[in-house]
Amino acid sequence: MAWKILFSLGVCAIDACDVIEMSKKKDDGAKSIRLRIKKDVLDKIDQIAGEGGRQRFIHDAILGRLDEELPPVVFDLIRDIDDLKARVAFLETSTPVSVQISELNKVARNELCLDDIDRKLVSFFVRNQGGTTPELAESILGGRNKRRTILDRIARLNVRAKKLYGKELLDYQKGLVNEKRGAWWITNVDLVIL
Repeated sequence: MAWKILFSLGVCAIDACDVIEMSKKKDDGAKSIRLRIKKDVLDKIDQIAGEGGRQRFIHDAILGRLDEELPPVVFDLIRDIDDLKARVAFLETSTPVSVQISELNKVARNELCLDDIDRKLVSFFVRNQGGTTPELAESILGGRNKRRTILDRIARLNVRAKKLYGKELLDYQKGLVNEKRGAWWITNVDLVIL
């Protein structure tokens, strides 16, 4: 009701109303705005809204107009669609680990890698060619603070690769290589894939 009166007074016509964004009021997500309204329109709002009711009246008018233009269901649908787009983008960039592990040859899958963590580590290198220890820990173990585990696994993989293939599988490069500084790189990918 309030919004119909407010809009019939001409408050929200573009030439009668300037909205300027101000600083945040509280942590509740609300922001404070300033309206420039003609004096006669403001007097009419005060008559309708009563003493101290101006802010609530304008707030209700804005919400009423938004509900008339786009119902709340539409806003929920837009938010849900944006969430779905983000999920699809994530799924498109990540390939399933089972597909990557199936790309490993029999020797790499059963003799070089002793468990699933080793297989995931080698699969990560096959897919990405290289990675830093925090990046590997986050991707494989779910936490950047598990770098020591990754370093131990890489050392053991290299020892087993030296026994099986006669050369190490992974190499550490200190400088900036492919936009990664201080990363491990797979040097002999042809030894582990089909």
